[in-house]
Amino acid sequence: FDNYVKQNYMDNALRGGMAFPMGAIGGLKPKIYHAFSRIHGDLERDYNNFVIEPAYFSQGPGNFRDVNQNRRCDVSQLPAVHDFNVRQFMSYVQADGYNQLTVATAFFKIRDPYHVKNIVTRLVAPGLGHELLTDILSRPFRPGQLFNDMKANGINPMLPREELLEIVTAAAEQVPAGLYVPKQGGFWTDHWTYHLDLFSNFLSIYPDEKESMLYDSEGVPFFMSNGRVVPRHEKYMLKDNEGNVRQYDAVSEPPEKLAALQEMWGDPAYVGDEYAGAMWQRDAEGNIFKVKIITKLVLLVTMKFSILDPLGMGVEMEAGKPGWNDAMNGLPGLFGSEMPAAYELHELIDFTATAIDEVGRGVQLPSELATLLTAIDKALADYTAGTIDDFTYWDTVRTALETYRDETVVTFKGTKVEWSAADLGKESGLLGRMLKKSKDGIKRALTYAPDGGKHVSPTYFRFDVKRYELIGYSGSRGLPTVKVLEFEPVALPLFLEGPVRHMKTLKDQPMSKRRTMYQAVRNSTLHDDKLSMYKISESLKGQSFEVGRMMAFNPGWLENESVWMHMSYKWYLELLRAGLFDEYFAEIKTGIACFMDPKVFGRSPLEAASFIVSSAFPEESLHGSGFLARLSGTTAEFLSMFNIMTQGQAPFKVDDEGKLVLKLEPAIASWMWTEEGTLSFKFLGAVDVTYFNEAKTNTWGEGAAKIARYELLTDSKDVGAAKPISITGDSVPSPHAADIRALKYTSINVYMDAPVDATTTSK
Repeated sequence: FDNYVKQNYMDNALRGGMAFPMGAIGGLKPKIYHAFSRIHGDLERDYNNFVIEPAYFSQGPGNFRDVNQNRRCDVSQLPAVHDFNVRQFMSYVQADGYNQLTVATAFFKIRDPYHVKNIVTRLVAPGLGHELLTDILSRPFRPGQLFNDMKANGINPMLPREELLEIVTAAAEQVPAGLYVPKQGGFWTDHWTYHLDLFSNFLSIYPDEKESMLYDSEGVPFFMSNGRVVPRHEKYMLKDNEGNVRQYDAVSEPPEKLAALQEMWGDPAYVGDEYAGAMWQRDAEGNIFKVKIITKLVLLVTMKFSILDPLGMGVEMEAGKPGWNDAMNGLPGLFGSEMPAAYELHELIDFTATAIDEVGRGVQLPSELATLLTAIDKALADYTAGTIDDFTYWDTVRTALETYRDETVVTFKGTKVEWSAADLGKESGLLGRMLKKSKDGIKRALTYAPDGGKHVSPTYFRFDVKRYELIGYSGSRGLPTVKVLEFEPVALPLFLEGPVRHMKTLKDQPMSKRRTMYQAVRNSTLHDDKLSMYKISESLKGQSFEVGRMMAFNPGWLENESVWMHMSYKWYLELLRAGLFDEYFAEIKTGIACFMDPKVFGRSPLEAASFIVSSAFPEESLHGSGFLARLSGTTAEFLSMFNIMTQGQAPFKVDDEGKLVLKLEPAIASWMWTEEGTLSFKFLGAVDVTYFNEAKTNTWGEGAAKIARYELLTDSKDVGAAKPISITGDSVPSPHAADIRALKYTSINVYMDAPVDATTTSK
């Protein structure tokens, strides 16, 4: 187990990158540069263009979903990351709520020639090297590229590399970069669902900076890609003479967007290269249009709420791509929708609306967004009053969304409208009404659950077209285009992702309800009783090949009813987040790689795999064997589990007086204690924490060990002498909590139950 934890830290960096702070000179906020990651992490995924930059701080491009998920714990491991990940990924959110596929390596750009001149003077002597370095630092650069260019030009700086890098990055602006490529063929339904984890990670360490991050930090821009989602009248097509209607060619590259991008690339201020760059959308005056993070959240909520399916249940796959399960690649054509994104939308609305009420401040909205929200509010009022039905509501909101997309396809106007907290928040505002509609959709979706108690959520729906009228012809395929007049929903077989994401929405429900839901899933056909693991899906027998590529595989193999380790780990994580500790610790003994029998698993117990052959596979000798891609997303899920086990979900909190406190709330099972009754881990990437529990009991349930005292130790004279500071109780108050976060203490001893003599324990 200990070695598996260590291996996961390394493997996680190979997918999400290792964060390095740079440029923190003279009290400046550090820039964060992620090194060592590249697309999907390792060579075992031989279908990817695996790129390793031959340079210091090597970094390659990564897929959006991977990088976002694998940076989920960055702030917990390095507090200096602060809000960097939140800001970067919020910047990638487009005006339509979608994003590009590729997260490229960030650039640095020193915009002031005077700063370039001063830096060059410090680094090299007058002469040719002076001129060459001036030219290099006048262009956008990356750390590894900078050193390579200097070496290629024979430039020998007068300072060590580390000091040089601190100087140049301190003077530079850091610019995120992304890339939309035509081959991505659309926008994924789930990419936005990982943003909230970045917010949660930030707030678990910096809860006292919630308002400043959301409302007062510098605005973030909008990424602008080549693609746009076309309106329904262009993508709803009559497939054949049998009356089958499909959704095809959902994303196009309109010439007006390409023209705007080409103008952007020609701008001397543009930062990028031939592969990727900072393609930020402009306003009508040609300025980069920025909004506060709280505004970006409201926009994202609105975009996803506006594409709920015709019954208000799932989020539609209306942009040509499915969600997390890429093998459902045919479902977008079948008017598919998914509940996982709907559950995440519920959580995002709840978070955003609650934050607005807590802060009590108005939100500046782009005027185009304000108009769309007004239309949504009117449609909700009509629907609630019973004057329009589900289909009319869906059609009305979608029409308003299409108008918004037309208005923002190239630029924003640049004007903003302020909505008050009362008009927008959860208690009395529009987001509260949107949250209710979301809850109603979830209740309706659960009526399609196959179990008697209606606890095991469906994951996917398709919507069959029952009535339509012809309206024209498709310019892309030459097929007739139609206006749909009536849909009929069909629930697909069970997939594990539905219950995984559904569990998140039960956070405020009684523990009994969460436990009932867990038990229903365990008793369902998603559970492989032979392996005591969870399958990605139940049997898909009878499903059309049109649903997706997983239908080409034998049951038990790849995305067809195998044990997909990443999704299984997600399920275990949600059990832990839900406080189902007994169930969690029982499940991981058969479901986490380090506890598996290597002779059956067929791999090192220190590495995961893409999938495990389930008992549904015809060849019994392969049951339980792992295949493909060691560096899967399991690393992000496991590190999240490890953090909760050792410190709780949010170690830093704000007390009733608004002051910062540290309250560790570990979930440690009795088998995790050493013989001496200790458990140690590295907190915040730098502080050695050791729990002492002589009874070696669980930290939850009957007879649980509870924290009684903290002992803070340091070698720093900034916070007093080396004498330990003893704090009685289950939390550390200010100012010590802030000092711990600032890494001013080197170690913390945490004594559970009755206080133990510190001197004796230290020996």
